[in-house]
Amino acid sequence: MRRFDSSPIMGLSFDQSLPEGRTNHATVILALYSFAPKNTKKILELGSGSGAVSIFLAYKYGCEVIGIEKSEALVKLAEKNAHMNGLDRQVRFLNCSVEDADRFLVPGTFDMVVSNPPHFLHGGRISPVASRNSWRRLEKKQAEGFIKTARKMLKNKGIFYFLLHPRDLIRWINILEIEGFGIHRLMPIYGNTKKQARLTLVSGRKNSSSELIIEPPLVLNEEEE
Repeated sequence: MRRFDSSPIMGLSFDQSLPEGRTNHATVILALYSFAPKNTKKILELGSGSGAVSIFLAYKYGCEVIGIEKSEALVKLAEKNAHMNGLDRQVRFLNCSVEDADRFLVPGTFDMVVSNPPHFLHGGRISPVASRNSWRRLEKKQAEGFIKTARKMLKNKGIFYFLLHPRDLIRWINILEIEGFGIHRLMPIYGNTKKQARLTLVSGRKNSSSELIIEPPLVLNEEEE
């Protein structure tokens, strides 16, 4: 069992003024546990929000990072955050949908893709606030767009990290395998060990076979047990 420690990302500064752009546990988990392979030069984040993950990965690995984000307000916030941390020459953000990434980027040029997509593919309570639904929910076709774009942008054998909701994990795995991704590692993430997993971090490679390892769980609030 692993204890959650957010201190490595706390050395950076982020504007928390927009509700949809605030850093949270999911942000920190994706940043800390997306491990770039040796000699990684380019990383792509799909749905980069306020830019925290992209900025941390650029800071940690010293490589070029590009974030794709459909919200113009969040792109502006991400650019501000990159500048605040002195990384605006190393990180850039594109205001477009994930599906339109190939209009601005060269396919097959990224070593790694990371994403924390809207979590819910399954049915459930719909928020009366339309914008909130867009942060939280995807249709199957949109989920396929995330995976297809990851495949298109990655180099052969390039690595991916997706942070996913456990209830939709099988749906995501089906899409990943259809698109030719091998799934290698899965880390369950718990609020505490008395309740079911809240998130799963899934990683693997393009054009690889699936040989899954279930990693030790990450517990966010072990003291609450």
